[in-house]
This record gives sequence, C-alpha cells and structure tokens, in this order.
Amino acid sequence: MLLIDTDNAAGSPRGDVDDAFAIAALLRSGLPVAGLASVGGNTREAEADRNNRALGELCGYEGPCLRGVRAGDVPDRVDRSDLWDRGPLRFLALGPLTNLAAVLDRRIEEAVLVGGNLTSRGRFPPWWPHEFNLTQDPEATRAVFASDLPLTLIPLDVARRLRIGPGELRGLEGPLGDFLRRSSVRWSRRSLLRRGSRRFPVFDLAAAAYAIDPASMTLEETRVRLHGNLWVEFGAGDRRVRVVRSLDAEGIWGRFTALVNG
Repeated sequence: MLLIDTDNAAGSPRGDVDDAFAIAALLRSGLPVAGLASVGGNTREAEADRNNRALGELCGYEGPCLRGVRAGDVPDRVDRSDLWDRGPLRFLALGPLTNLAAVLDRRIEEAVLVGGNLTSRGRFPPWWPHEFNLTQDPEATRAVFASDLPLTLIPLDVARRLRIGPGELRGLEGPLGDFLRRSSVRWSRRSLLRRGSRRFPVFDLAAAAYAIDPASMTLEETRVRLHGNLWVEFGAGDRRVRVVRSLDAEGIWGRFTALVNG
C-alpha cells in the first residue's frame, strides 16, 4: 500500500506542477493507495489538500484525502492511528518531509524521496544546491536521515532527465489530460523565460515511475552523509540508502501517457 504525501500546487496560482503528474500516474496505475496526504511547501497545506481532492476526483480516486500534521485538530490527518493498522506502508514523499518525520514511529516499509545530486555540489558550494524539499523543514529532514527508515533517493540530476514540453502535453487526452495541460502553461512559460525552452522537468513523476515500474530504473546501494546545510553527499558517511542512478525517460513518459489516456 502506498501513502502519497504531496505539496501539490496544480490548481494554485504558483508553485511546481510536477506533483500532479506523479499523483495522476499513481492513481491511474491500479496500485493500492492508502491515502493522499497534503503537506505545505509549493503551496499552503490547505491548498495542497484542496488540489489533491480535485485531482483525485479527476482520476476516479475514492480513497481518503488526509491533512498534514500542521493542519491542526482535524479528524483525517496523516498520523491517524488506524491508517497504519493494515500493515507497513510505502511512503512517497513528493514535498517537504514534515509529515514523514511525524510518523517515523509507524510501520513504514520504505520512503521514497526526490533529492540530492549525484554529479555536482552546485554553482556556489557550500550554499548551493538549495534543495526545496529538504530545506523547507530542516528539523524534519535531519530526523528522517538520522532514522533507520529504509530510504530510496531519486537525485535531482537523474529525475530532471524526465523533461516534457508542448509536444508531449498535446498527447494527453480527456479531462485529466486537459487539466494537466492547463496546469502546465505557467510552468512552460517560466521555463521559456529562464532557460529559453518550453520544456521543463517533471521531477516527481520519477518517484511515481519507481513505485509503478522499478525496472525502468537502475538502482544501487550506497552511503550518504547529510551536511549541516542539508547537502546530501553520496558515497560518504554511514547512512545506507538506495539511489536511482539512471532512468528510461522515454519509456516512463510513454507509460504515463497510456495511463492518462487509458
């Protein structure tokens, strides 16, 4: 069973839209989903919850939409005890790690994160890379990496190979395809202004692809060290993780298109 934890901003006026692609893939995949949870990050937690419900309806999802631990005293929070009574869950963390850190004492089979960088420390080390999902809640990130929770990391420089543009988006059909296309307009424009191209990476779709078909990726066991600035150094330290080294971007997008159009 999967628990999808996301700061989904598709439906909000700003924020990354890649969460929506990951959610759509997972909900259309037929994999059992225990819950769709909201966390603050790309947008406010309450907006992420609203966006999750709207996207879930488009995908035919009838399971619970759970509020994050910072939503206050609400009945359907991600840490409610009965959610975890069915057995270990796989936790897909598509946003900051606030909710994951709050349930570290529960039965989690594996947590999947999109973060880290295999090939570079960035342009201005040690201040860069500034990884949004890891730096939004530093205490939560440190708690997760200090735990013995089985972690699988999909580094940003690997996930960013999964890039799409107007051509790929035109191939998406139906109400769900229309929604994803509309949601992507501002992100495509942003990419054009910043990089001179309308193509943009859908990082979180890589996490969904790993859950759906791990054969589309190459993984290895390694060690990491989490530095004080939350930079993840691979091949150092004593924290054992699995890391995705490569992925089949064309195959992943083809399968995603089939799920949306099917």
